[in-house]
Amino acid sequence: MRSVRVVEGVAHFVAEDVPRPPMRQEAVRVRIEAAFLPTYFAGLPGGNWLTPPRPFTPGQCAIGIVEEIGEVAAHLRRGQRVYCDTYIDSAGAIADHGFIGCFGLAPAAARHLGTWPNGTFAEEFVGPAQCFTPVPESITSGPELLCRLGWFATALAGFRRGGFRPGMVVAINGASGLLGTSAAVVAMAIGAAEVRLVGRRTSILSEVARLDKRLVVEASNDPTPLDFVLDCAGGDDTSATVALVERLRRFGCLALVGALTKRASLDTARLMRNSNSVVGSFWFPHAMAADVLELIDAGVIDLTPFRAECFDLDHIEDAMRRSLEHSGGLDHVALKP
Repeated sequence: MRSVRVVEGVAHFVAEDVPRPPMRQEAVRVRIEAAFLPTYFAGLPGGNWLTPPRPFTPGQCAIGIVEEIGEVAAHLRRGQRVYCDTYIDSAGAIADHGFIGCFGLAPAAARHLGTWPNGTFAEEFVGPAQCFTPVPESITSGPELLCRLGWFATALAGFRRGGFRPGMVVAINGASGLLGTSAAVVAMAIGAAEVRLVGRRTSILSEVARLDKRLVVEASNDPTPLDFVLDCAGGDDTSATVALVERLRRFGCLALVGALTKRASLDTARLMRNSNSVVGSFWFPHAMAADVLELIDAGVIDLTPFRAECFDLDHIEDAMRRSLEHSGGLDHVALKP
């Protein structure tokens, strides 16, 4: 079968023919329809992260059709469309979490990555049964749009872990990125009274704001009080994060779902006096994918404004460049075998 590969000594992706992945009793085999290509995948072949042993097939969120079922996948049936979530851990306090076909977040993740090295950038994907969520037949959105589901679910997990309640005024930091835009749509779907958009790419923020009157592009130094801040920003500039935290009302929350790389100087006395909370939220429980699918099925998450540019596996390098140059806001790149 055709597959994208990360190969030892090669600092870019390659496409080649590989044997079909072997089936296991605790696994499910899926024929991939579309796989999401995040911008950060550009750094994967370079070897800066803890990855599966090379060579391996990369890939993260995807949509596919079930072809073969092992002994522990009673919730699935052949021919069913499913969302593929490659997150894997031991479901305990030990830090051994990571993503099949991608990277681990702690040294102990090497065990999982060695057992399940290959991801979704191929014609077929074989993964643990818990990584697959049925897509309701009533959802008619194309797989190239549905494969963004993990970014909606990451935002939903951040809201839930931070104690979000309908009627809150929310600020999304990093709202022009893939995650931030997804988060703005989720915030509306779960009942935010107002969603204030903070980000660097103002043209994208303006386009997102046109989706709903509750979406507001913030001006600089905006004083509007906030109930909840979902921080989706990356990089080393924490100034916006700090400024937004200082606008939290009493009992308000900052939930960090992005990838800030620098420590933020927060006023801990202010946090204490206001009974504010700061919560970190990484990815989401597998079951939350079904919750997002329910929101899509109900029409409160509308995928029609989103746009996916599709590439085949043999054009992975073109796809990666396009993702780096053009992904963000309502646009993303997907691979379609």
